[in-house]
Amino acid sequence: MIVDLALFLAAIAASALGSMVGLGGGFLMVPILRLAFSFAPAQAAGMSLAMVVANGASSTIANFRARRINVRVGLLVAAGAIPGALLGSHIVEEIASPIFDWLFAALVVGVAIDFGLRRSRLALAGTNRDGAPRTMHPVVSLLAGFSAGILGGLFGIGGGIAIVPSLAYFSDVPIHSITATSQFAIALTSPIAFVAHAAAGDVDFLRAIPLFLGGIVGGTLGPRIGARLHAAQLLGVVSLALLLAAAAMLLRDTHVI
Repeated sequence: MIVDLALFLAAIAASALGSMVGLGGGFLMVPILRLAFSFAPAQAAGMSLAMVVANGASSTIANFRARRINVRVGLLVAAGAIPGALLGSHIVEEIASPIFDWLFAALVVGVAIDFGLRRSRLALAGTNRDGAPRTMHPVVSLLAGFSAGILGGLFGIGGGIAIVPSLAYFSDVPIHSITATSQFAIALTSPIAFVAHAAAGDVDFLRAIPLFLGGIVGGTLGPRIGARLHAAQLLGVVSLALLLAAAAMLLRDTHVI
């Protein structure tokens, strides 16, 4: 019961922050599952996706109501992400725990540094005179989706960690539409990766319930909080969270924690 409550509260916090910035929350949930609950890499990825599925669905509903989603771009990204998610879910089964932790840390540090250094540029990404959501080239959308799918299936993070930078740098979609569109694509593709992990035996369905419920709550709260913050503030928050997650994973394998 205590473990289930801890999982529920952790999922709320991770999914709320994740949906604020369009990353899905898995980048925080995976380190928590590895560090606090000692899940193996494939299990951590599969269990994290239980939260990401719920998070993506609930935040997408909120974003649809606010009309922030660029549906065309989101569908193209999702189309590219589905085969990537299946591939990533297969790759993680073959990766040793230390390698998984170091790869995960390297990924999130890279994104955090990029977000931190280019915060001003990202905050202005896609701005236009009327503020309406615009678009990204179809080929770029598909490639971004494929990359996101691999990362989502491999690390259990939903793929937003690739979708958000891709939209920020290669589209003229405004920043709040970027996060909403990313969550929409995650909502469409994360169930594929979750089913693949479940089929491989990586999911404890009883333990997944509090993660799923926490993802719903956090995914509803995140877009409301994010809408009240400036783009630069959102990016600063996610940069710090990513660095903390990476540090925790690295410290685990250097036996500091």
